[in-house]
Amino acid sequence: MILSTLLSLAIAQSEARLEDALAAGRALLGQPYQLGGRLRKPGEGADCEAVVFAVAEKLTGCGWKSFPVDPTKLLATRALGDRVKGLDPVATKDLDLSALRPGDVVLLVAAAQNPKEGPIGRLGDHDVWVWHTGVFTGDGRWLVGDHFAGEVVEVPLLPYLEEHADSYEGVFILRPAGRRPPVCRRHPPLTPPASK
Repeated sequence: MILSTLLSLAIAQSEARLEDALAAGRALLGQPYQLGGRLRKPGEGADCEAVVFAVAEKLTGCGWKSFPVDPTKLLATRALGDRVKGLDPVATKDLDLSALRPGDVVLLVAAAQNPKEGPIGRLGDHDVWVWHTGVFTGDGRWLVGDHFAGEVVEVPLLPYLEEHADSYEGVFILRPAGRRPPVCRRHPPLTPPASK
């Protein structure tokens, strides 16, 4: 009985922390897209990683500078979570949204090579690189600092992937694992200008 109660309490706390983390990401909705943007000064926008880092800050208690910006380093350090077997990567046409959980980090992949880092995995018979990222929020939607929309949006994931099939051919999913990154830095969090 006591163990069951403690387990229920731990699950409720975890769910509340996830909701707080998704709320931190949603606080960026409508912020203008800016490559490399981290809302550090007035007028600076947010890019796709800023949204992911805003959620990760709330989940881990570590500032956004604690997380590598290169996807292959994120994967190697497991700073944002663990790869999800079968979704590491998976082609858009084979993506089953029921396998995703709110809070999952969604990395969009393509065969176009990134000269700054190596491939994150193989899709079919070829290597793929990460070119965009966001956070799955549930109900088939994801939260993303989107260069196509020009701002931070929360939109259905599958239609997004289909609309941009010329840019991305699949996804690679990382699932938050409830641990802090190897180096936990403390600094002001990513917040929209009105909240600062």
